[in-house]
Amino acid sequence: MKRFKIAVIGAGDMGRNHVRSWIAAGHHVVTLCDVDEERSIALAHEFNVPNFVKDYKEAINDPQIEIVSICLPLVFHAPVTIYAAQQGKHVFCEKPLASSAQAAMDMQAAVEKAGVQFGVGFQRNYSNGVEQVKQWVQEDRFGRPLVMNCDLLQEVRPKLAMHDRNGNQGPVVDACCHAFMMWQTVFQSKPKMVYARGGIMAHERPEIAHFDQLAIDTAVITVEYESGDIGTMTVSWGLAKKFKLHGRADRIIGPKGGAEGHFNNFGNKTLQIELYDGENKETVELPQPDLFKVQFQRFAAAVEEGRPAPVGFTQGRDMLKLSHAVLESIETGKIVCL
Repeated sequence: MKRFKIAVIGAGDMGRNHVRSWIAAGHHVVTLCDVDEERSIALAHEFNVPNFVKDYKEAINDPQIEIVSICLPLVFHAPVTIYAAQQGKHVFCEKPLASSAQAAMDMQAAVEKAGVQFGVGFQRNYSNGVEQVKQWVQEDRFGRPLVMNCDLLQEVRPKLAMHDRNGNQGPVVDACCHAFMMWQTVFQSKPKMVYARGGIMAHERPEIAHFDQLAIDTAVITVEYESGDIGTMTVSWGLAKKFKLHGRADRIIGPKGGAEGHFNNFGNKTLQIELYDGENKETVELPQPDLFKVQFQRFAAAVEEGRPAPVGFTQGRDMLKLSHAVLESIETGKIVCL
């Protein structure tokens, strides 16, 4: 296995995950970049990263860097990806792919022109829970059609930029894409139409009052797939501080049976799924790997072998298109066909 030299751009929570997991996957994080020098230095010292800089161009221009790992707010995904590709560096970028369809196309054009590899961070989809539920569906354990339900209920996010409509665009774009990716994987089908209702629950919260436009933070979403299956989701990032009511576990049901559990959870070493087969119930326990480590192992293998990354522009654009269709449905009150 080739040991790649990595520059991680962004030293926040996700940047920490990238540094830790690139190292766990057997690679060398050479440089850490963040405009917050104190945060960057602290993370670099924690993981023995030799270099830390404030300018992403300085990090990328280092001739020894082979892969640029991007953990920045959404609006910076396109310019940093494009610059890295122009310097001949492979790019791994956190989800969501981009702030707009045009930005995504610009990123892809730069990557293809440079002939480098590009991956997107949908690490939750590598969960053994997603793979197991997909297998049960393929074995027809549940029958068809299927209904899959996910919840995401949280208070106003500590990263306030998540609530900026012109920044990270709220939970529909930033977080629901993990559920959308899981639905598409389990159903093995593309979305056909979307209907959603929602709004801004946290519009009176003073900590986010400085944004010119708040993103929609609460929604009820229904997506119908070409297979006839349906995904539904209730999401809110507008709940009160220290709110004790949390979202339920993921559920999938069909005419023969179903299952319940946190299928794509990455915080536990063991997943527990309740399997319902007719009148029978069984508890299934699955080991859960380090999903960040898995995604970097697979991306690095693709780069080494000169083949496309397992999750790249196609999946990133699909999830972005669906997220923006949900927002369109909320804003127009109409069904959006895809």
